[in-house]
Amino acid sequence: MDIQLGPLIQRTIWGPGILFTALIFPKIFYASHASRILTFAAVAASVVWALQPHDIDNPATSYLFGFAPCWTLIVAAVLLLLSTPARDFRRIRRKDEAVVGKGGTEELYEWEPFPEQMPRRCWWALDLMVNWRGLGWSYQRRQHFIPDAVKKVYDEAGINVKRDGSQDEKRCGQTRSSFLVQQSWYFVVDYVLLDFCIYFMDRDPWFNRPLGSDQRLLFGYPAGNYDVLVRPYRVFVGTLATYTVMDVAHVVLALVCVGLGPKNLGTLGEPWQHPPLWGTVDDLFHRGLPGFWGNFWHDLFRFQFLTITRKLLPFSAKDKSSAHGFRGLLAMTLVFALSGSMHAAGSYTELRETAPLWLFAGFAVQSIGVAAQEMITMLMVKGKAGPGARQVVTIAFWWFWGWLTAPMVIGDMAACGLFQSKVMPYSVVNLVWK
Repeated sequence: MDIQLGPLIQRTIWGPGILFTALIFPKIFYASHASRILTFAAVAASVVWALQPHDIDNPATSYLFGFAPCWTLIVAAVLLLLSTPARDFRRIRRKDEAVVGKGGTEELYEWEPFPEQMPRRCWWALDLMVNWRGLGWSYQRRQHFIPDAVKKVYDEAGINVKRDGSQDEKRCGQTRSSFLVQQSWYFVVDYVLLDFCIYFMDRDPWFNRPLGSDQRLLFGYPAGNYDVLVRPYRVFVGTLATYTVMDVAHVVLALVCVGLGPKNLGTLGEPWQHPPLWGTVDDLFHRGLPGFWGNFWHDLFRFQFLTITRKLLPFSAKDKSSAHGFRGLLAMTLVFALSGSMHAAGSYTELRETAPLWLFAGFAVQSIGVAAQEMITMLMVKGKAGPGARQVVTIAFWWFWGWLTAPMVIGDMAACGLFQSKVMPYSVVNLVWK
């Protein structure tokens, strides 16, 4: 695999670099609306440069040329145009002192506002830029396995966070050793699942299109007479591969950070800073598309998407008619459109023959599917359908919508060549199952 990091770094570093500089010098870059807009325009110019033609044929690296700069532009819109981080945001940090009690040493935490010292300011700004989920920041609402000492800091600020997990974990948080054991097991499971996905994709020409091919893969072609079964199979394998490669990256990062520990990384080295990316399968099978996109799928980009949507399409949280009516559908479409634009930018920068607009449409229409699923559920509830019947209809509609639209996304990712990337250093499946 020939990955040329030089051009990638040169094209993608300018946008984050401009944003980072603006964050650590707010008196200059946040002095007026004009300075904010000019800074955002500079970030946008770096995105235009990153999207220029290139000659790197590695699909994953090429995809990043479009995806990463577009994401930087979205983050810049939130941090430059829609908020004033030095004034609006705070993060939780460990205090230097600790309390010794009957149960041992108890760590203390506090809010860290925008620091005056330059080294701390740089770490503060960097955390704000790369901690996309907002874990440990004042705008975070949802937490998993959060210790009581951390929740106390949120409570004192009037921030009501939700804690998931068993009663013991709610009470004291997950221990470092149990977290490392748990994540190690997740790594093994992810590795085997991804290995199986690669094994099946390597044997399917749909996932292995040559660089110069102009064959369209958006709707599962070629699938023969068994399109009704072959298309869902390919969508399932492609989706599972995407899920596992993201989860294994998350698990490795969690193992490294918690392995180094809070002495080296502060709160980033604590287990509560690395909750799961995903929801549960129950969210998927009981709620269908709303459960898939709202709870099950990863939440890496959710805060930024929702921040932009709520600013552009504000409505009262108490106004259920707006949330579930046309305004709600429009807001949901904008969220999916933002996600689709990032993936479409990645598709656009590929050397292969791809269809970025179809990929964008594949994301944008998901709001229609979610709204339709919610309407069907509402009608079944009003019709007093039983739980079993509701679940069957929910799964059937989810399967139909995936069969209809998912190939627009997975097919273009296959056309990009993303599923040909050899991310496994060693294959157990090829050794055992030849």
